[in-house]
Amino acid sequence: MGRGKEVRINLPFNYNVVSGTVDNKNPKSVYIQISAWGKPKESDELNYDLILRNKAKGVKQKLFQILDDNSFYKKRSIVDFNMASSGISSNKRSYMSVELTLFKKEPLLPINSEALQSKMNDISKKLILEFFEKDNHFKFYKRKS
Repeated sequence: MGRGKEVRINLPFNYNVVSGTVDNKNPKSVYIQISAWGKPKESDELNYDLILRNKAKGVKQKLFQILDDNSFYKKRSIVDFNMASSGISSNKRSYMSVELTLFKKEPLLPINSEALQSKMNDISKKLILEFFEKDNHFKFYKRKS
């Protein structure tokens, strides 16, 4: 029997955002998945391997800056950033996703509780505004076309 639960986070940005947990009865960890389609801002052929590697590090650094120490264990957080550098070209959008796994310190609230959803919304909004929207290399869109 499935115990997991997902809740869509509706933010006024061009990203698909979902939060969830694999065990809603005893949620020791929660996740946030942010996905979008990135189109390069520049037409030059850049070293996207290096750019995406730095972007993956940057997501983790930004998460550590905005994560609430009283609610989550920073050192146990997992960031999985995915965007393939091989298919990036100036005239098309490439899929990007990042999944953040956060281990909770506080009481085990269900994922759909107002208190936990508020924290998940804040983390998502700050990460999008302070990291992805300020990206020098990509403009992100909710859909492929």
